[in-house]
This record gives sequence, structure tokens and C-alpha cells, in this order.
Amino acid sequence: MSSVEKIKSNRYIQNIESWRWMTSLVLKGAAQTLATVGGGSKASRPSHVPENLAVDFNFTAIDCSETDIHAGWRKLFDKPDIFWTPQNGGHWVVTRAEYISTVMKTPDVFSSDEIILPKGAKPIRLLPLEAKPSEHGPYRAIIAKRVTPKAVTEMRDGVRALTIEMIESFRAKGECEFVEDFAKRLPIAVFLQLVDLPHDDREKLLEWTEVAVRSKSSLQLMMAFLHVINYLEYWIRERRAKPGDDLISDIVNAKIDGKPLSHDEIQGMLTTVLFGGLDTVAAILGFMAKFLAENPEHRQQLIANPKLIPKAIDEILRLHGIVNLSRSVAQDTELGGVFLKKGDMIQVPNSMFGVDDRATDEPLKVDFTRPNIAASHAAFGLGIHRCVGSTLARMELTMFLEEWLTRIPDFAIAPGKKATTVAGQVNGIVQLPLRWPVS
Repeated sequence: MSSVEKIKSNRYIQNIESWRWMTSLVLKGAAQTLATVGGGSKASRPSHVPENLAVDFNFTAIDCSETDIHAGWRKLFDKPDIFWTPQNGGHWVVTRAEYISTVMKTPDVFSSDEIILPKGAKPIRLLPLEAKPSEHGPYRAIIAKRVTPKAVTEMRDGVRALTIEMIESFRAKGECEFVEDFAKRLPIAVFLQLVDLPHDDREKLLEWTEVAVRSKSSLQLMMAFLHVINYLEYWIRERRAKPGDDLISDIVNAKIDGKPLSHDEIQGMLTTVLFGGLDTVAAILGFMAKFLAENPEHRQQLIANPKLIPKAIDEILRLHGIVNLSRSVAQDTELGGVFLKKGDMIQVPNSMFGVDDRATDEPLKVDFTRPNIAASHAAFGLGIHRCVGSTLARMELTMFLEEWLTRIPDFAIAPGKKATTVAGQVNGIVQLPLRWPVS
């Protein structure tokens, strides 16, 4: 090792560089937050936005008190197919599958440089989600090797055992709060093993993630990102000094074209992995359990024929899209007869894709034998940014359905109570009180 390499690998030098980077990030985040907050609660309608396409819609405030978050999104089908809202910095919203697909599959026109609303509300570039098409592949490959079909198959027995253990811990009680007792435990336990982080950190990580994906405040959103970034700083230094067999070590010590990742790249990748691993599958599990609790005939169909489970997962995903991220218009363009200007933000709610009656016959009818069912939804995204962890997510959902329906075949939402769903960058479910008979 050369003298220069020794200096660069010195842990004290790394600490100084790390905290210098963190300080600059905090200052940048503070400036961005002030700019976002200072812009007022609503943006002025730009001159290129026709008055008839302006709709006052706030995706963080969808009313789901009497129905649910997905019913709230479906109300947008009564609006123009593509409309502009002054909320959250001002942005377009696309509601139809045709246009959602176009936006997500045309990254040269609809750039992923900015995927969070309002624009400038986060202090870091989320990788590989915000990578350009030309650079996306190498970033994705670093993560993908941990969640290949072969790697996921090797995890299957362990996840099944964990699923059974969690269900058995409350089965005899005849009731549970599904989100807290199961949905937030299973995928997070699997994820924390994948990244080798302490299980005791679960609660604070969940708290920061919840704020980051569903906060109504730009300041709270920024602070959640800074909390996570600060937390990750410690683990970056630890895994650089003592690499392990885990995803964080893979990212921290990765090279692309023989060149180590920059600190920005490492933090961007780890932040993306953390938010994705801690929230998305938990949300899907909640919506899946809610649907089966409210639809006993479909539940019985899976009990009678477990071979339908893979198709049932896709059908339930079709009805319950999760992510509502955005894109930035990279060049002046036209979409569905609407002129979009370079720099405009455009939200792409994938929860709308699978329930569009122009793309899916009888979209609100649940059919576990629906043909070509896997292609009928965008729950895991479309195009090059399709979720890299979808194979792992499907395996966890399969373990849940197989083991839960075997042990608790007859369950419903507890009498006098209801599920609580919430809006945000990611659709969520925060309460699901379930009850079942105990023999």
C-alpha cells in the first residue's frame, strides 16, 4: 500500500472527511428547506398551464377517513387525465395507465433526477432511483446480487420459520394489531439481517421512514432524511474499517469501473435501500391482510387452492399500488395533448395504473385467475427503475399467505374498529385490528 493510500484509509482522516461532508449537507438541507417553505403553501399557476387543467389537489391530504387511501386516489379519474396542482410546489399529475407507462418508460424525456415532492425537499440524490439511464445499471447491480432469485430462494426457509414464529406468538390470543404485530416486524427483520443492522434500532428507523414517505411538512421531511443520513454515517465508517457479508458492506466498498463510490453515492444508495426495505413490503402486507379480512370468499378461495397464491398476490397488488413518486420534465414535450415545460414536476401514482378501466376490464372486480395478471399493475414500478427487491418482496408475501391462512384461516377486522390508511409519497396503512375465533 502506498503512502497516499495509507493516508486515505486512515480511520481518523475518514472521520474528519465524513463529518465535514455531513456539516455541508446539513447547511445545504437547511437552505433547501427555507427555500421550499418560503415559497408559500401554493404555487402560482404558470402561464403554460391552461386554467381548465388546474386542480387544487394535495396528495398528502387525501381523505381516507371513511373509505381508504386507494378509493381516494380513484376519485382522480373524475379529473382531467393530466392536470396541474398548485400544491407541494406545483406539479402535474397523470392518472391514466397509458400516460403513467409513457412517463416511467421514457427517462430521457421524464427524468428521474427528482422523484420527491416538493422539488428540493431532500438533501441527497437517491441512487439508483435518481440515476440517469446511462449510469443506472452499475448502481443497481451492487444491490441486485443480494436479491437474485437464487439468493432469495436460499433465504426462503429462514423467512418461513420467522413468519411462523411471529404468527404463533399471538395466534392463541385471537386478536392482534396486524401492522405493529406482524407487518412492521417480518419484512424489517428480514431487511435488518440483509444489511446487518441492530434489531434494537428498528423503532427509530421506522419512525424516520414514516416521516420521510408520508410527512405533510417539508421541514419534517428534510429532518427525517438528515436523521437517517447521520445514522448511516456511523455504519459507513464501521463497514469501511471492518467489512462484513452484508449489503451495507457491499455498497460502502463497491467500485464502478475500478473507482470507489464517492461519499455522496454511498449515502444516496444506503438511504434508498433503507427507506425501501423498511416501509414498502410492510405497507403491502397491511393492504393484503385488510383485503382478505374484508373478503372472506377470496380468502376461502386461497385456502382451498393455495396454487392460486402467486396470481392472488399480483391481483391484490393491482388494486393496492403503493408508490406515488415523481419525475422531472427534461425537455419541452407533449403528453396526451398537454404541453409540459422543461423543469416541470410530474407525479406518477402507480396506484392508478392497475385500476384504470381503459386498460383493465372490470378493474374493481377481483379475479385470481385474471389472464396476464402480472403485467396488469405497476406496483413494483415500470421501466429501468423497476424495484430491484421485487423477488424478495414476493417471497415474503408468499410466506405470509401460506403460513397465515394455514394457522388463522378465519379472521376479520375487529368489531367496532376499522383500518386506518394514510397518504404520502408511499400509500400506507398504520392500523389494522384483526380478530379470529380461538378453539
